[in-house]
Amino acid sequence: MSYLVLARKWRPRTFEEVLGQPHVTRTLSNAIQSGRIAHAYLFTGARGVGKTSVARILAKSLNCREGVSSTPCGQCSNCREIARGNSPDVLEIDGASNNSVDDVRELRETVRYRPAKSPYKVYIIDEVHMLSNSAFNALLKTLEEPPDHVIFVFATTEPHRIPPTILSRCQRFDFRRIPARLIHDHLSRIAREEGADLSESLLYSIAREAEGGMRDAQSLLEQILVFAGDGLSDREMMDILGVVDRTSVHRVGRAVLKGDVQECLQVVRDLHLRGIDARRFCQQLCDHFRNLLFLSLGEDFDASWMALPRDEWDMLKEESKRVTPETLYLYFQVVFRGEEEIRRSSMPRLALEMLLLRLIRLPALESLQTVMDKLEGLEDRLDRGDFRLPSAVAPVAPAGDPAEPPAVSRRLSSAKSQNSPPRGREPGSPEESEPLPGAGAPSEETGGPAIPLENPEDIVLEWPRFLEWLRENDGLFGAKLAGSAVAKVLDGVAELEVGAIYEDSVSRPEGLEELGRLVRKCFGREYRWKVRAAASRKSAGGASRESSSRGSVNRLVLEDAGVQRAQEILGAELVEIRPVKSKKSGS
Repeated sequence: MSYLVLARKWRPRTFEEVLGQPHVTRTLSNAIQSGRIAHAYLFTGARGVGKTSVARILAKSLNCREGVSSTPCGQCSNCREIARGNSPDVLEIDGASNNSVDDVRELRETVRYRPAKSPYKVYIIDEVHMLSNSAFNALLKTLEEPPDHVIFVFATTEPHRIPPTILSRCQRFDFRRIPARLIHDHLSRIAREEGADLSESLLYSIAREAEGGMRDAQSLLEQILVFAGDGLSDREMMDILGVVDRTSVHRVGRAVLKGDVQECLQVVRDLHLRGIDARRFCQQLCDHFRNLLFLSLGEDFDASWMALPRDEWDMLKEESKRVTPETLYLYFQVVFRGEEEIRRSSMPRLALEMLLLRLIRLPALESLQTVMDKLEGLEDRLDRGDFRLPSAVAPVAPAGDPAEPPAVSRRLSSAKSQNSPPRGREPGSPEESEPLPGAGAPSEETGGPAIPLENPEDIVLEWPRFLEWLRENDGLFGAKLAGSAVAKVLDGVAELEVGAIYEDSVSRPEGLEELGRLVRKCFGREYRWKVRAAASRKSAGGASRESSSRGSVNRLVLEDAGVQRAQEILGAELVEIRPVKSKKSGS
């Protein structure tokens, strides 16, 4: 007997043997058992998912010598003829080569004759979307009211090309892509029956490459069985098939996380020499970062859900703990877009190299909530007067010159001395600060005021200049006062209106102390301060100063170089700006 390829040898013979299509097989079985058999069926889906196989099983179920049943015997003459494709009552027609009006007219003539030896005459038209519009129109009447002994089964991969008038006359079944796990298990069973010892990793690679099509997977496996006798390694067999091996994907994934440029370029060189498609590799790399992202989220994803061998799943689980989900999502987005660039590129190797270099240079990201928590902790430390850097980033004096402190230490020491309250004096109340000696005297810190005032009341008009000065000298406190205004000065007490979100922070004793120091440094004058929320004061146009404050803060954020760089890298849009909430106030 001549050799029979695996796709034909392992074709399912009953509805129970069909993999990955339970919604189709169960419905057809129930229809046969209940006698509700339609006169026309439409099977749609990707290639190699079982459309023609199910059509043949349906024909055997209706024409079996043992009687109409959802489980045909498979041994009678009718079942054997249908399985071999030479039954006189089951006609398989190729729609691509029989797509004219004349072909349909001939079909209409044969429909009238009863089957030779079976209860039903079944017409299986494959790739039915290839029929011309005239042929479809010629088929309409026969399809709507065929003889009782005729059943049509149409199969297509492109149902959108079939006229609605045809669709409305058929029962439609959409075949799904077969999960990689089911394909892997079926290939493993075939390999055992064929006497081949293949690794789980190799079978998973074939299952992924098939992209849900069992016939494609069986064809690849057949090639593997031919090569396996030569003692080739998994990688060598994958190279012969032109399939991307997972080892190369993992090497690049680890190199990106470590920032290893040489390793990435070496892998690309190896792929080029082995003739592996750069675009296909990019798709596998995208899938790799997707798996890492899912695992980093801490959800209960198992190895079968991701179509991965257990050892590979364990390895990815460990790698996912070393990087944040935000960074992995950024990698996924960049690779996802890079695949399209490689597809259009006339030099795919160079495009892939540049994509990997871009990945390595991307900054590590953290969630917005994590950043805000760190800022809250930093704000609390600054409020307590703790200006020490964490040990991981603390500056170290150069060896051999211990007498000269680093510039960062000098700046922090200066900032600490400026922010420490004078000895022997308690901080003022949250609403009003006590005057210091030397009111109106020039600033001792700078040798003179930056903006001299002739009268104390001039601060109302000069306050915008103070805010500009503040942006250059103390950006952190300047952000709190952005959009603020001095409403009036009466008996040495200045009433300051700030944004509602910063009222509590500025009105604290330490906030008033810092405000007094900065005003004294800029104007050379002392004031007592009353701080209130700007929401209580409306402008002539009806807009509140709080809105103005928010607009100023938003402008500062949008103009920040780090924010602009992040938007450029991510191709992102700034959606929301949220202030850091104070733990002390509970707001």
